[in-house]
Amino acid sequence: MRRASAWDILGAVSLAYRLLYGVGFTPWEQLATLPALTEGVSALFDREEDGHRPPYGPALDLGCGSGIWAVKLAARGWQVTGVDFVPKALRRAHERAREAGVEVRLIEGDVTALGATVVDSDYRFLLDFGLFHDLTDEQREAMGREVSAVAAPGATMLMLAWAPGRRRVLPRGASRGDIEAAYPAWKLIDDEALADEPRAPKYVQKAHPRFYRLRHE
Repeated sequence: MRRASAWDILGAVSLAYRLLYGVGFTPWEQLATLPALTEGVSALFDREEDGHRPPYGPALDLGCGSGIWAVKLAARGWQVTGVDFVPKALRRAHERAREAGVEVRLIEGDVTALGATVVDSDYRFLLDFGLFHDLTDEQREAMGREVSAVAAPGATMLMLAWAPGRRRVLPRGASRGDIEAAYPAWKLIDDEALADEPRAPKYVQKAHPRFYRLRHE
């Protein structure tokens, strides 16, 4: 019997997310409404924009889903591209951008093969809020390579990842070392725990999510 490859697993993950979006079960989007997360992200965005005036430049939201963060970035003055592999999520992202009165370029694609999609290069700011920590080691290596190819020198990436853990259907998480191994062309310059949020589900609190900040060298 043939052993499942990382790409077979990616296909299964893609199907799972398509099904979840199809039935409207998207708990990760509900987390984006919690004050501890929104305030923490806003502060991180403020830090990235400090000393500059809009338009801030090109930004890339990796695994943008329904565009929650892509739209927020666009409203702040970034020129945003969002990439995701779930068509229904992208359709909702289009609606969200239209409702907010902002322009966001949305692309259906695979972050482990960005070169196969119509994605530009020289992005100054990149987001990964909960994608990397759900991938296999092989997929992480491919993602790191592809992301590095489209990022501008000196670009910043913000990543939100859970701590590693044995979980059945939830993301397996990623350590600082896992991130550094997949992004050798980047320097991990900061990491901090997500502020306590009593309204977050217990499984999220137990996962000890952290924000990581990387700089492309």
